[in-house]
Amino acid sequence: MGKIDDTLKQVVSKVEGAVACGVVDLDSGMLLGIHNVANYTQSLNELVAGATMDMFRGPNITRIEQAVRAHRGESEDGAHYFDEIHVTSKHNYHFAKTIKDSRYVVMLVTKKTTNMGLGWASLRSVIPTLEPLLP
Repeated sequence: MGKIDDTLKQVVSKVEGAVACGVVDLDSGMLLGIHNVANYTQSLNELVAGATMDMFRGPNITRIEQAVRAHRGESEDGAHYFDEIHVTSKHNYHFAKTIKDSRYVVMLVTKKTTNMGLGWASLRSVIPTLEPLLP
């Protein structure tokens, strides 16, 4: 297990109700590290990584960003607007935050019994340790 995976494992072990924590490269959609206790398959992990990328950099998001800039009369600079996203699904909370100049996303998935403030605090607290490990 690499240093990224070790760091993600620490997050999962510290948060009651944590199911998984992973890092996605927003340029390629590649999963750079993952730790989960739900025995997700590699295929499922990669699908989640792709969906995470779509939430931050997908074609519809990019079109919205461009349309908002055009509406405001701003020049097109390709900037991305979303820094954090919280999604509630049927059984889980999904906390996602861009890191390292918005080139990557770290995501924490927890059960819905997890305190949302704890989820965000735990995710944010790992960033200083995680960023130096990323390319």
